[in-house]
Amino acid sequence: MCGIFGHISVGGKNSASVCLQGLKFLEYRGYDSAGISGIYKKKLKSFKHVGKVSSLQSLNLHLGIAIAHTRWATHGAITQANAHPHFDERKEFSIVHNGIIENYLDLKRELMNQGVVFQSETDTEVVVHLLAREYQGSLFDAMKRVTQKLRGAFALAAISSKEPESIVCAVRSAPLIIGICHETGDIYLSSDANAFSGMTLDVFYLLNDEIASLTPEKICVINKHGVELVKNLERLELKHTKLDKEGFEHYLLKEICEQPQSLMRALLGRIDEMNMTPIFSELTLEDHVFMDCDHITILGCGSAYHAGYIAKSMIEKMAGKHVSVEIASEFRYNQPLITEKTLVIAISQSGETADTIAAIELAQQKTSRIIAICNVMTSTIARMIKNTISLKAGPEISVCSTKAFTSQLLVLLLLAIKFGRTLALTKNEATSLFSQIHDMISGVEKLLEQKSEIEQMAKKTSHYDHTFFIGRQEMVPTCLEAALKLKEVSYVNALGIAAGELKHGTIALITPQSLTIALCGNERTEEKMESNMMEIISRNGPVFAFANEGCQSIQKLTENVIFLPKLSDQFSPFLYAVATQLYAYYVAKERGCDIDQPRNLAKSVTVE
Repeated sequence: MCGIFGHISVGGKNSASVCLQGLKFLEYRGYDSAGISGIYKKKLKSFKHVGKVSSLQSLNLHLGIAIAHTRWATHGAITQANAHPHFDERKEFSIVHNGIIENYLDLKRELMNQGVVFQSETDTEVVVHLLAREYQGSLFDAMKRVTQKLRGAFALAAISSKEPESIVCAVRSAPLIIGICHETGDIYLSSDANAFSGMTLDVFYLLNDEIASLTPEKICVINKHGVELVKNLERLELKHTKLDKEGFEHYLLKEICEQPQSLMRALLGRIDEMNMTPIFSELTLEDHVFMDCDHITILGCGSAYHAGYIAKSMIEKMAGKHVSVEIASEFRYNQPLITEKTLVIAISQSGETADTIAAIELAQQKTSRIIAICNVMTSTIARMIKNTISLKAGPEISVCSTKAFTSQLLVLLLLAIKFGRTLALTKNEATSLFSQIHDMISGVEKLLEQKSEIEQMAKKTSHYDHTFFIGRQEMVPTCLEAALKLKEVSYVNALGIAAGELKHGTIALITPQSLTIALCGNERTEEKMESNMMEIISRNGPVFAFANEGCQSIQKLTENVIFLPKLSDQFSPFLYAVATQLYAYYVAKERGCDIDQPRNLAKSVTVE
C-alpha cells in the first residue's frame, strides 16, 4: 500500500511542511512508519520514525526539495531501519517506494557480493544501492538503467545531493501523479490525487514503465524505449477536504452517521421520472449491451466483493441474467469464461486496488463491456475504464469502509433496475422499487436513532473473542460483511455463515464462550432462521439478534433482540449493514482499539 509525496519549491514554500501536509492525506495507505528526506545545504537530510505521520510533526527544517513516505509494511518488520526513505552507503542518494520488487533477493545477493552492507530488511533498499552504482552524472539515466533490472510493481521517487534540484520518478503498475502549480511553478508528486486537497494544479499521470525527471526548469518524461513523451496536462481543482470529526469521537462513527446523505447523493440526478429508469451520465454504453449480454461478472475485493455478492440476487431477479461474483485477487489466476458479450462490473472504493486493476486488465483482453464503480474519479481504475460510475460517497477517512459500501449497494441496485428496464421490468415495478429506495434511506435515518440500543448490545458482548454472524438469502453476504467489519476494527475472530450450513461443521465450534448474532432480515426464511437459532441455544450458545419490526416470535428464543425498520428482503441488507457497522464500532470502542486506523490495515490495497 504505502503513500508517496514529493515537492520542489519554486515559489518559496517549505517543502518539508508541504510534504508533511500531503502525508496526512495519504496516511490511510499505511501508518506503520513515516519519513521524509530532502536537500539542505547541498546535503541529504532525513527524518523517519515508527508510528503515524504525527511522529514527524516536530520536524523543524526548511527544505527546498523533499520526498516523503508513509509505510504499510510488506518486506521487513515495523522498525525505524525499515522505514522509508532509504539511502545508499554514502548517503548521497535517497528513495521512497510504493509496491514490491519481486526479484529483490537476487539483486540483494549480487550487491552483497560486491561488498554492500544493507541497513534494512526491505526490498526497497536494493533500488537505492543500484542507483548509486549506476550513477554516471545523471540521476535520470541511472534510473533508466536500474528499472530495467527490476521485476514487480513500483512507484519510485529519488533525490540526490549530486543533483540538489531534481526529483526522478519511475512507475510500473503503481499510481503516481505529477502536478504543477500554475501560479508559483511549484512541482508536486503523489501516489494519490487526494493528497492535493485544496490545490489547483495542472497534472499528468505516469503510466507503466515511464520515467520522469522533475526540475524547476524542465519536466522530462520518457517511456521504456527511451523516447521522450509529450504529456497532456489536465486541470485538477480539488476542494479542501477538512480532516475534521465534526464533533464525533471517531471518523468511523461520523461516516456511519453520514449514510443517509451519502445514499441520497448516490441517488440524486439518476432517475428518469418520465420512464422510471435509472440514468448514469457517466455511461456511454448502449442498451443493447445489457440486453444481449450472455453473462454478468462482478469483480471486487473485501467489502466491494460483498457488495457484488448482495447485488447478484438483485440483478438476477430484475434482469433475468446469470451473475457470477469473483474475488478479484483470484480472478486473474483462473481461466475466466468471458466472451465479448460478457458484461464485467468492477467495484473499488479507492480505484487503486491492485488485484482489481489486474483483474480488469485481464477482462479487457476478452471484452470491451466493462463498467467500473468507484469513489475516486481521479484514480487508476477511473482512468482505465471510460464507463466509471461515481459513488459520490465523499471522502472516507476511516480505514473501515461504511458509507462507500452502502453507496456501492445502491449504485448496483440502480444498475439492476436499469438492466431490468431494458428487458422485462415494468414501469410500475420500477416505480415501486424507487419508492422502496426512499423508504430504505428513511429507514437508515431511523436506525441511526437506535445507536444507544446497539451500544448497549456491544457493552454486553464485547468480551467475546469469537463471534458468528448467521443469516439466509441476502443476509448471507451481509453476514460476511458484518464479520469483516468486526474483525477489522475490534480484532474479534468473526465468521459470517449461511445459517443452513451451521450443522455441516461450524456448529462444532458453538460453546458458551462463543457469541452468535442472527441477522433475521429475510422474511421468506424467517421460520428456518428460528430453527437455526434453536440449534445454537440448545447447545448453550449465547444468541443475540437483529430482526425486522413485527417479528415477535424471535423474542421467544432470545430476549437480546434489536428490531430494525422493516423493509422488503432485497432492501434489508442496507439496514443490517449499517446496524452491524455500529455494532462493530461500539465493540471496538469497548475493547480500546484504534478504531480509525486498525493494526496491520490500510484503506487502499495497492500491492498484491
